[in-house]
Amino acid sequence: MKKYAVTTATLLTALTGSAMAADIGGGFDLSGNATITSEYFWRGMDQNSNAAAFQGGLDLAHETGIYLGIWSSPVNFSDGASSEVDYYGGYATEIGAIGIDVGMISYQYPGSIPNSSFEEAYVGLSSSLAGLDVGVTVYEGSSTAESATELSVGTGLGDYALSYTYGDYDNTGTYMSAVISTEILTETFPVELALMYTEMDYDDAGTDDEDGLVLSASMGF
Repeated sequence: MKKYAVTTATLLTALTGSAMAADIGGGFDLSGNATITSEYFWRGMDQNSNAAAFQGGLDLAHETGIYLGIWSSPVNFSDGASSEVDYYGGYATEIGAIGIDVGMISYQYPGSIPNSSFEEAYVGLSSSLAGLDVGVTVYEGSSTAESATELSVGTGLGDYALSYTYGDYDNTGTYMSAVISTEILTETFPVELALMYTEMDYDDAGTDDEDGLVLSASMGF
């Protein structure tokens, strides 16, 4: 997906690019995003063996708040998976000053043996308080997948956007990410540059914790 685009980490726009939605009629908007990133981390965990990745997705949204999307990235897993393809859909609206986002994500890993694909349902709430964008999202994993809870806060500082996310991944560990980003205007599309520090502290004392410093460039179209 525009990774986390429909969840609390909407605050992390640096990782997704700024979408430039096109009105295609019938109340529908179509937008896309593309990112080049030095590494791919998800919930503080390295997904591509410290290698760079080209990622991208498409989003279809209706004026009623219903949306569908697809997002993909290369991965490098020991089970044989070399790509991740996420399908997601949901409904987003606002009640007063509160944003509400409810949906489902399917994480697909073609070629994985055994099949490591899984699904998550999510409910996200967001608002703005004293110049800060704040949010919480609860993910409920299906079948053998674990659940997770994320808290995020973001703000602007001049030409820069700052954001911080803390999460608890059940039976796995706690993770965080801190991002600073800025937008560079080009003749065709705005390009967003972001620097992210992320880490995962595993519950299992026998598993080495992970961290990474990630540089990315994104654009929406």
